[in-house]
Amino acid sequence: MTDETRMIADHAMKHARAAVCEGNTIRSRLAPVGERESVGGLLERNAARFGAHAVYSERRDGAFRPVSWTAFARAVASFGDFLASAGIDRNARVVVVSANRGEMLVAEFATMSLGATYAPLFAGYPPDQVRGLIAQVNPTVLIVAGRDQLAGVHLGSAARVLVTLDDVDAATVEPVLRGTAVVHRTFRQALTTHAADEPRVTAFLRDAARIDDGQPALLNFTSGTSGILKGVVLTHDNILSQQRALAAIWQVSSDDRFLSYLPWHHSFGGIFEKYTALYNGATIHIDDSRGKDFTALKRNWGEVRPTIYFSVPQVYQQLVTHVQSRPEDDATIFHDGLRFVFTAAAPLPGTVSAFFAARKVPVLEGWGLTETSPCCTLTDMSEARSVPGLVGYPIPGVTIGIAPDGEILVSGPNVMRGYYEYPNATAQALPGDGWFHTGDLGEFVGAGLKLIARKDRVFKMLNAEKVVPTEIENRLAAMNNFIRHVIVAGQGRSFLTALIFPDYFRIGEQFGADLAEADRVVKASLRETLMAFNAGHRVKYERIQAFAVITKELSLEAQELTPSMKVRVRHVLDNSEEYLEAVYEPSADCDCRFLRKVMRLGPDDRRCFAGIDRTLDQCHACGSFIFGDAEVNGPANSTG
Repeated sequence: MTDETRMIADHAMKHARAAVCEGNTIRSRLAPVGERESVGGLLERNAARFGAHAVYSERRDGAFRPVSWTAFARAVASFGDFLASAGIDRNARVVVVSANRGEMLVAEFATMSLGATYAPLFAGYPPDQVRGLIAQVNPTVLIVAGRDQLAGVHLGSAARVLVTLDDVDAATVEPVLRGTAVVHRTFRQALTTHAADEPRVTAFLRDAARIDDGQPALLNFTSGTSGILKGVVLTHDNILSQQRALAAIWQVSSDDRFLSYLPWHHSFGGIFEKYTALYNGATIHIDDSRGKDFTALKRNWGEVRPTIYFSVPQVYQQLVTHVQSRPEDDATIFHDGLRFVFTAAAPLPGTVSAFFAARKVPVLEGWGLTETSPCCTLTDMSEARSVPGLVGYPIPGVTIGIAPDGEILVSGPNVMRGYYEYPNATAQALPGDGWFHTGDLGEFVGAGLKLIARKDRVFKMLNAEKVVPTEIENRLAAMNNFIRHVIVAGQGRSFLTALIFPDYFRIGEQFGADLAEADRVVKASLRETLMAFNAGHRVKYERIQAFAVITKELSLEAQELTPSMKVRVRHVLDNSEEYLEAVYEPSADCDCRFLRKVMRLGPDDRRCFAGIDRTLDQCHACGSFIFGDAEVNGPANSTG
């Protein structure tokens, strides 16, 4: 037996040890586990294997109500027959606009089982943005949650049926249908009028399993961190190839419980988390907290007791902060059954990872994009986090390369077909050299991948020096628990500044209603952090000469966050112009509300423009620095 064969046969081997660096590429010596199949094949297999076991559970009438694989398969077959009667075939598209709910799973599997393409859209986008995306996809069937989503409805030339998941009266729908031949049905009507008996369910599942796994199955829009949402075309095998790869690395079973709030229109929640559970028969408990209502999240956590949890750093920080301030909840959050947690979207502070590690709960991190279905690398479950920015080792079947300019390249069965009706962008990302060009910059650390930044985040200062702000931002955030987000600015400027968004959840947990004490302590802490960073940072032009505290939460509504909670830096900078003006171009025209949110870390003896006997480096002493002028009880009590 060769060394490589021995490694592949050793299922207990470390994921890290299987990774190998070959020239300017890294790959895993482990092989994916299992055969290629379509999403319909997964459904047929699990309906037969798990039967009465719950595929998902949803809170209704105050309690989680499970839906078995048998009942789920019947609903999928029934809704599939309804879609077929509406003209859904292998060339058609079904759009869904809704927050996570069980009916979405039924619609997704029914669409894919017919060989058609499923396109979920985020229900929280403004109506005009939803209309634009629907028009771009031009679906045959449009599904919306209910009354609130009808404002964003656009019925294009291909539309034949409008489905509402909630019961909506005809008078509400009629204005949307006026002037079209589109008919309206509720989800309940679709299931009732096309109810499938047992022989029909069997036949539907058999046909679904025969769908070509190379057929497009999903149209997933990117998160839009660069400002443009592009539709990514993914096949059945793109989606499920990841699960065959993960089967060689970790063990997930039908005994596992997922508490899921990550939005299903996005690849992290809608592909990675969701299909990890579905593929292995684990139960998805749909979390109605949406990751925003911490009280509801804590209640659901206590009821479900998840064994595996996927989330973004913000929620993990809230869990840790809560336990630190309320130790009596430690055993509820870090219960004995919690096997591991997974984080993505942004670096997880080392203090948070250490908190989980102290309770023997591994924290896994990964890297990937919607275009790669999404996961390409994973950290090793048994390996301590020691290299900042390390996002793990290649999953089996995926090869990672580094271009001469530092761009990360990906090759493997997870790489998309292309962007929907966006040939120029497709040609740029898939130029025909055998690689997907990600737009991320990185480097290898042994056989692991270290993520540096997005290419479009790198900028030059006035002196032409190149700055990678992400590295500075990650260091600052790791140095201070009161920082939720930090953006480093300075393109075309003579010095760098930091825009700091405080973690008001942590501040509220620690200081309660004592805003005066919170202001004093947090202000001093931030200044100390920035001074310590500068003292320890050897590159002089990368030191921070001023920082501004922005006393509001980043929001989806202001387009500062993506639905997956990634920061849209360009929009944040656009929305922070007054703060940047106060930093770089202070004058009598500047509003004092912004000038006094700026702390200059060096002397500036220019006099106060408002006539107060202070210099500009003392502006921060006028009023509260951490809280808004009119907010004496607001942000400190926010749960984000």
